[in-house]
Amino acid sequence: MQPVLPSFLLSLDQQRPRGKCSDWAAPRGAAARVPARCPGVRGAAARPERAGRYCPFELPGAPIDNIEVSGSGVLVAGGSCLYELRPELRPRRRVVPAAAGQGCGEPPGVRSNLLLPYEEAGGKGVLLAGWTQKDGTCEVWERPAYRQRFNRSEVVSCLPDGSTAGVVFQLAGAWYLAVAATYSASDPKKRLGCEPSQSDETTVITVRSMDNLESKEELGIIKRKQEPLHFVDALQWGDHLFFPYYTLKARLGNSMEPPSMAVLHQLHPSEGGLTLKGHVYLDCGCRSLIVSSSLVRQGERGWWVGVFNHSHSAKAWNATAVCIFEMEEMKEQACVIDKGLCLISDSQEAQSIKKLPTLIHSGLVAVYGTVVLNQIVLFLGTDDGQLLKAILNEDMESNCPEVLYEIKEETSIFPKLRLDPLDNNYIYLSSANKVRRIPVANCSRYVSEQECLSAKDPYCGWCSLNRRCTLKENCTRSNSLKGWYNISHAPDKDLKILLDFPAKNQVCAPSFMPVCFIHSIEPLWISTLGKSEITVKGENFTRASGIKLILTGITGCKPDIIKVRNVLNDTQMTFALPPTRKEAKSICIQANGKKCSPPMTLHYVSLPSCLGITPNTSWISGGRKITTIGRNFNVVDSVSRCPGNESEYYYLTPSLSHATEGKVVDMMLKVETTFIPCVKLHYHPDPVFINYQLHTELDPDLELKIYVSLKGCLFCSFCTQNLFSSFLAAFIVTRYKSKELTRKQSQQLELLEYEIRKEIREGFAELQMDELDVVDSFGTVPFLDYKHFALRTFFPESGGFASIFSEDMPQSRDQTSKDESFNMLHALICNKNFLVTLIHTLEKQKNFSVKDRCLFASFLTIALQTKLVYLTHILEVLTKDLMEQSSNVQPKLLLRRTESVVEKLLTNWMSVCLSGFLRETIGEPFYLLVTTLNQRINKGPVDAITCKALYTLNEDWLLWQVSEFKTVVLNIIFEKIPENESEDACQTIQVNVLDCDTIGQAKEKSLQAFLNKNGFLYGLQLDEIGLELVSEEQQRELLDIDGSSEVMEDGIRKLNTISHYEISNGATIKVFKKKANTRSDVDYSDEHCHLILPDSEANKDVKGAGHKGKQKFKVKEMYLTKLLSTKVAIHSVVEKLFRSIWSLPNNKAPVAIKYFFDFLDAQAESKKITDPDVVHIWKTNSLPLRFWVNILKNPQFVFDIKKTSHIDGCLSVIAQAFMDAFSLAEQTLGKEAPTNKLLYAKDIPLYKKEVKAYYKAIRDLPPLTTSEVEEFLTQESKKHENEFNEKVALIEICRYIVKYYDEIVSKLERERGFEEVQKQLQQVKALFDEKKKCKWL
Repeated sequence: MQPVLPSFLLSLDQQRPRGKCSDWAAPRGAAARVPARCPGVRGAAARPERAGRYCPFELPGAPIDNIEVSGSGVLVAGGSCLYELRPELRPRRRVVPAAAGQGCGEPPGVRSNLLLPYEEAGGKGVLLAGWTQKDGTCEVWERPAYRQRFNRSEVVSCLPDGSTAGVVFQLAGAWYLAVAATYSASDPKKRLGCEPSQSDETTVITVRSMDNLESKEELGIIKRKQEPLHFVDALQWGDHLFFPYYTLKARLGNSMEPPSMAVLHQLHPSEGGLTLKGHVYLDCGCRSLIVSSSLVRQGERGWWVGVFNHSHSAKAWNATAVCIFEMEEMKEQACVIDKGLCLISDSQEAQSIKKLPTLIHSGLVAVYGTVVLNQIVLFLGTDDGQLLKAILNEDMESNCPEVLYEIKEETSIFPKLRLDPLDNNYIYLSSANKVRRIPVANCSRYVSEQECLSAKDPYCGWCSLNRRCTLKENCTRSNSLKGWYNISHAPDKDLKILLDFPAKNQVCAPSFMPVCFIHSIEPLWISTLGKSEITVKGENFTRASGIKLILTGITGCKPDIIKVRNVLNDTQMTFALPPTRKEAKSICIQANGKKCSPPMTLHYVSLPSCLGITPNTSWISGGRKITTIGRNFNVVDSVSRCPGNESEYYYLTPSLSHATEGKVVDMMLKVETTFIPCVKLHYHPDPVFINYQLHTELDPDLELKIYVSLKGCLFCSFCTQNLFSSFLAAFIVTRYKSKELTRKQSQQLELLEYEIRKEIREGFAELQMDELDVVDSFGTVPFLDYKHFALRTFFPESGGFASIFSEDMPQSRDQTSKDESFNMLHALICNKNFLVTLIHTLEKQKNFSVKDRCLFASFLTIALQTKLVYLTHILEVLTKDLMEQSSNVQPKLLLRRTESVVEKLLTNWMSVCLSGFLRETIGEPFYLLVTTLNQRINKGPVDAITCKALYTLNEDWLLWQVSEFKTVVLNIIFEKIPENESEDACQTIQVNVLDCDTIGQAKEKSLQAFLNKNGFLYGLQLDEIGLELVSEEQQRELLDIDGSSEVMEDGIRKLNTISHYEISNGATIKVFKKKANTRSDVDYSDEHCHLILPDSEANKDVKGAGHKGKQKFKVKEMYLTKLLSTKVAIHSVVEKLFRSIWSLPNNKAPVAIKYFFDFLDAQAESKKITDPDVVHIWKTNSLPLRFWVNILKNPQFVFDIKKTSHIDGCLSVIAQAFMDAFSLAEQTLGKEAPTNKLLYAKDIPLYKKEVKAYYKAIRDLPPLTTSEVEEFLTQESKKHENEFNEKVALIEICRYIVKYYDEIVSKLERERGFEEVQKQLQQVKALFDEKKKCKWL
């Protein structure tokens, strides 16, 4: 069921100051000011087409919290009160909620975060309003009398910046509220006391009956897993509910997790209530926040429109974007998060939908979408007070958006825009404490018929009787086709319609290899008047020709192409910029007819304006520092001005000659050739010096007060050049005090210098003297068997399928062979023409997602595991078809990603055919690398909470907040345990640990030492053993946390370490088995720390007499040498692994590699591709990128080991270096390049030569015969017989066939030669349908 009216909620992210409302009676309208005149109105609202001008509604003394429309008008909340307005914004009623107490604004801080009007049976109006007061109260009122039915707490968020989003829907005759809210923040120390109980604090979405608003499990309760979430909106689409959200961490810039859409399915309470279907990531160019949302409906289709923003605060030309997602696609792509648990926000399994932005702009904050005459129209609000209108074509491309309205004060638009429900030719625009009613079109701006129709504005049309461009309602005889018409039904006339939609390939496309480089632009802020001269600084300007500056604004508008004005030298040139609209634009340089340089941001802002001046007086001799407050002062041109910013402007007053007392001077601002009146400045006679006082008791602040006289008035704490000589004596008196302050600063600088020298010297010595960390012996390599290796590569993110296929096969396959349905299906997929047609048909289905394509390819690989020759033929055909699709666009992109069945099929095929080569040749050096890397990491301190380490390859995992440490040698006694049958008696092993190791880390090193010495495991897991310190006095159990643990100032407990227990060299520690059902270890959380201390503790004075009173200075860059020392320590192992991959043992290449590389060479030759780079990239995309990198980053695919997050970070650096070796692009790295690139920068050129020699050597080998390839594939097929339950794979393939059965049959009917196949397919479907009825499948 659909609600009668749109019922969305979007809460603000910031708590705003509240003012109190004065008493207001609805008939008089005294408090809510609606002025008779509307000053400062600009844009379309200044030229309304309907009779009369509609002035804004001004909320008394408080900003707007919420706005919503109903059938009879507008609802506005703010200042702890609710106002009902007529459509033309005249006040109708004021309502004081129970949460606000006696009147509006009392108590302060109450804001509305939910307004949901709807109509019950018989047209009875109901309003649900949520308030932050009293633990998040919801009140239900009957309209129009606003009689309160009831109220309930803990329904909406009570937090000042918490989010709430809700939707009211009807199901089986009853009304329900689905509400999502941020009920609690992540930091328990910042609790306000209004949050729900601890057991309910992870609740995020609930469904409640509108009879009582109680939360019940049978109606639906959804909880989050980890981080608190911020919900932006709530939408209903059919029988599904949609909640866009992002994590609170993303708002702080601490998370790169993309925003998400939670999708819920409505069920009757008897069927389980609201169930979580899953969530899907929304990728809009890596932007991590959603700031506004709108649902656009057109018949049975629907689109969700979102404004996305980057989490960083810098305002760039591409900071915000509009992306559009189809509702059905989101519904289909939403995956189940955690079966049976109803948990939300799990970053492991969610699908991602990536959309190219429809619009890119510097500061979008609001969006509302609607459909007019089959065209989507978007209304957009900006953070500087503009209302834009964009019209989309069939490909969701925007025209150049029109500026409908500008707010003079440039206050940010409220995120919720709403159309007038009674007259859709008006839209409500909210900002600060005002609501404005703005016409949706300014048709009168188009003078001629051609201009009117060329605008392609569906609101505007040509009124033939009045001979002007109007809204349809403003045209006489508008119902006649010839009376009013627009572009959608223009009469057949000889008109040149000017289309202004942009070309898909715009001029300003960023390039990574420009001829000219830009370093800076001065100035970066200019007014809308343009700038007569800007200076661009960079490189290679005199060596380039045809230099142009490309200035690009909001998507859809044509860029400005500006010729260079003057090339000053090789590094500087100037341009003159034209006047344009207010926005941040991208600016880039194009030279020699090539692509643009990487863009920078240039800000066009409105003309400056003054709001105040402090002080507003000066003396005649001038020189007084004046501060003027206002907007956009950073675009003021003035020779004498001091550097200021956009809101403050500093300067010294000039002197006046022959001035009389009380002289008043007008201050003007000059921008280009325009003078703008600012403020008036009053001049007085110069002051006269009297005396001074030195307040030494205020040391060390050293406050000096100077007193001067100006006709009886005293001025304090100022200085001018004229009085400098008088003040000199006073400063000499206080010089001895300032020396003491300087002495303290010198001591701190000396300590900092000492620390930096010490770390640099130790880092240098370590690089020269440290031994290579190469493991001599690591025992047997723990290879996974073929089945588990294949399944982990086939299904890297689908553990469920991997477990199903891992089940042991039955001893006899007779029953399977006798099953007619499986045999018929197997015969069908062994028909090459049918299988290829099937795959192409499936890939043309819009809801056959990338995940479906990968799964289908893996099911097919398993089903044809024993028919590798046939599977290889299929791979050939599909690869050729893919080349046909890619050749017309960009052949170098072939096989770069995994977005088709054949690309995933190639990955699986490589895994199957190279499994033997991987195990026999690559496995040992790869395992040696993982083991050596682990050993190197554990050689130095490792923080037990964050897993950051002093020795690492990845800067993100570098532990730089580390104190001095030393090695402690322990005698570890391992008792004889029943679990270890290989050992007859207890044994003592010497184990090296660090004094900063936690007890848990000491246990890990002890078990590893046992394994290294004996070649087998001790027999107990880490959490099953304990450590006990053995001494003559007593035996004491060692724990990470116990009663002796250090507690920091803010309640955080520090984990116990070896040094905490004062354990010295040679100490004896016994390993013992813990008693059953006892666990002394703790689950570490934010309430614990190890080596990385809280800020309050890290800044404490260093202990020890030598450094008493001094602070330990630490900066991350001091420890970057640790990355290099780690790289040096494992370098020989890395090179051994790389060369085992790209070398040819015995001058022979693996059959699969030689075959597929020859196949690619043959295809390039047949397509007459002469560029050798294309074939090189094909080979790189098919083998290193598709197979080897996947293996290098995931050792758990090959070995029976667990991969830690830290190891993953280090392997990513190695894998990046590996791929750089195969890249044809030359690396140009500077000092600011990322460390993971710099580490291997000197090695890459040599690796590239070796890779090219490797590719050449393979090509020079004699070609394989068809029989040699088929013999190899036949042998591999025999090896893997009975490995997998092929029946399961056939069932999954059949599910896809059944799902798209009609489309498949339709395709077969259009093709020739498939008559018999159609009959077989129909029989297979009938047999499987029968099995489904009998619940065999």
